[in-house]
Amino acid sequence: MDPLSLSDMPPSDTDPLDCRDPLTRLKDLLLATNSRGVLPLRRCAEMDKVNADLLKQATSGTLNYEPRDLQVEAVRKFWDTGAFDSLREARLVSFGLAVKPWPDRSCLMEESKRFGAAIAGLREWEDSPRQFRKCYQGLLRSYFDYDGMGRDIHPEGQKNWSRLQTYLDERANLIKDAAINPDWVTCSLENKALFSKTPCAKFAQDVLDGLEDKVKLVRNLLGISDASWFTRELVLSQIARACEEDHGTFGEMVDALLKLLGNNEVLRDRGLQMMLNRYAKVPQTPQHRNLKDYSVNAWGNPWLPSNEHKWGGVTSEARQMVGDWLKLEFIELFFTKLAQDGLSDTRRVKFWTKYVPLIENIHFALGSYAMSSRERDYVELRTKLKGLTVSLEDSNQHNNAFVMTMGDLVAVEFSGTSNAFYGYSLKKSLPFSLAKAVRSSPVNGRNSLKNDARVLYLIHKDNVHGYSDWEERFKSELYEKFRLVAPKRQSRRSQAT
Repeated sequence: MDPLSLSDMPPSDTDPLDCRDPLTRLKDLLLATNSRGVLPLRRCAEMDKVNADLLKQATSGTLNYEPRDLQVEAVRKFWDTGAFDSLREARLVSFGLAVKPWPDRSCLMEESKRFGAAIAGLREWEDSPRQFRKCYQGLLRSYFDYDGMGRDIHPEGQKNWSRLQTYLDERANLIKDAAINPDWVTCSLENKALFSKTPCAKFAQDVLDGLEDKVKLVRNLLGISDASWFTRELVLSQIARACEEDHGTFGEMVDALLKLLGNNEVLRDRGLQMMLNRYAKVPQTPQHRNLKDYSVNAWGNPWLPSNEHKWGGVTSEARQMVGDWLKLEFIELFFTKLAQDGLSDTRRVKFWTKYVPLIENIHFALGSYAMSSRERDYVELRTKLKGLTVSLEDSNQHNNAFVMTMGDLVAVEFSGTSNAFYGYSLKKSLPFSLAKAVRSSPVNGRNSLKNDARVLYLIHKDNVHGYSDWEERFKSELYEKFRLVAPKRQSRRSQAT
């Protein structure tokens, strides 16, 4: 509004005719001014920016980082004195609980007496939120930097890390100020589950639902690095959460979970164990090829004694499940890829597939072509069959043999259908050893797979001895001679996933 005009003003105090006392004149001036209204304040962009910067600075708080050399210096001093001379020293040591001050010594986290002294020394500032949270912020970094959930962890370190976990949970409310609080303080209070026995469980579903930004914000505010145990445990928590889903939903998530595991061995072993144990509970456990391949590439053939320790973390049901999948794959490989005439023998595949749950062991006797070919398919085949192959000496370089053990039966199938099926009993002495190269001819030759010591000798021809197809005759002979009966309902049906 416009300033008061002279006509609106009361008589000046310099007016010789104005006989009013000074207080009366001041009162009249104020009344005249108020009657004209309040002048609006002009907006000031510079002031708005200053206010915004001050608010941002107040909520961002101090950096969640301290130079390593300063941490080491402070830890070394505390190592000898066991006391803090200042809040600054307390903050640096809080950041450095997981730092090794000397290459040949452990860190404070692994020294119970010194660790206890460091925690006790912080009591001096617990009554002052703005001071205490300077140290609390450092404790957070040490908590996430030290792998207290690792497998080969120092026993004292694990114990003290758990103590720190409890301390952070119980003292979280002491970092909250009555005025403005930094964003990381609010984040800590809203995510106290980070200090529980399952620190990543809360975030697992968010990540599975594609809400990674929520987790990224927490990591950024609390200074959680990619090298932290949090990264590993978050993946494992996602797998644990997925394992709680129903059979169908879990099955659909397997491929994505395998990608999460990647090539990290620590993640791989723990995560794969959970996945296999869960998948083994799926009714009829349909074959999941990617899960099978990942498992075998990680731990090798599940029924080989040399790999037993690698498979020690899974249930017997899960191990048998993968073993059956692998046997089924081998049967299909033998009667398709290794078929002598180059044509897939689907009838033999279907027949022996029914007996997969009974097969205890498998070996392959490979002819010279399959054993030495540099073709990609054969190179990959030999990789898959590592530890299960032996050379087959035969005049026909394309001939191969497939040896299965089921109960007392040692069954020998050759790749060519013109070759008969030979069955030997373990109750008798075997005429050959798979520990060295074998032969397919002559019959009764040295280490030959064809020998008159056979208990079964069957040909793959229909309408023989009153059987309309050879499968029925094989089925009958297997039962009559060895009491082998294929399960009526397969427990491991083949299904590409």
